[in-house]
Amino acid sequence: MQLSKNNYILPSGMGSTFSVLFNELSKQYDNYFVESCRAAKEVYDLKQGKVYMLYSGGVDSEYALSIFLSLGMDITPVIINLNPNYNDFDIKYATDFCNRKNITPLIVNLDFDQFVKSGKFLEVSKICRSEVYHRAATAYVAGQLDGTVLLGDGEPYIKKDSNDHWNIEIYEHDYAVWNYYVAKGIYGTTHFNRYTPEMLLSFFADERMIELANNTVRGKLSSNSSKFIIYNRNGDFNLEERPKYHGYEKIETSEIFKHDAFRELEIIGKEWNGVYSTNYFEFMKQWTQ
Repeated sequence: MQLSKNNYILPSGMGSTFSVLFNELSKQYDNYFVESCRAAKEVYDLKQGKVYMLYSGGVDSEYALSIFLSLGMDITPVIINLNPNYNDFDIKYATDFCNRKNITPLIVNLDFDQFVKSGKFLEVSKICRSEVYHRAATAYVAGQLDGTVLLGDGEPYIKKDSNDHWNIEIYEHDYAVWNYYVAKGIYGTTHFNRYTPEMLLSFFADERMIELANNTVRGKLSSNSSKFIIYNRNGDFNLEERPKYHGYEKIETSEIFKHDAFRELEIIGKEWNGVYSTNYFEFMKQWTQ
């Protein structure tokens, strides 16, 4: 399984030279929900062994998981419990969802303090090639699973610049966990939410994204807080809008965050902080007309 279908998005370079190349994109696509269902069927047909979805409790992974469940596919949510109780707020969202759906998740307990002190955190982060330290635990746990391992990540994203123009942005650290997949031979994809070119374009073509890019939604600086609108459109998931957490808020105020591993990663990670940015309207004109 590839990161994206037929490698329609190809990253290259590092840091200041980081970029992505889009291969020929289809100009025919349905809405994002329909395209997500089609992608799930394609991914499921490619499965090897048991299918897992790393489920953070965030709206992105909940959407991806909901797609597979709505199609009656056998998939196991994987919830990472960062001990001691570092991400209990995320776990509550995740476990509540699983209880409502009457499904049993696989809960992986990770002693985060020991993960850092043992050197494993820095080792994994270097393989991921990312200064974003949140990625290390996710990558490490993915490597402990045997089967097809999916992440509900990679959702299309736009951001407003200082001139009030909206740009499509893709960050080098978006590929962090995928770098670990490649290095460790993990089967699956980390970017289900843009797995096919049709998913990418249908998300960008959604009415909400057009409204944002036209600056008709006051107070918005990016599409992050609008994702749940697109995820809920055309489906009946009724995903809840929730506070934006990255899951490490408690860690950043804990003693372990003073460990030298975080400072070292901050220094070496500057090599891996590239950003690809292109004007939203120019991109859409190129690929949809």
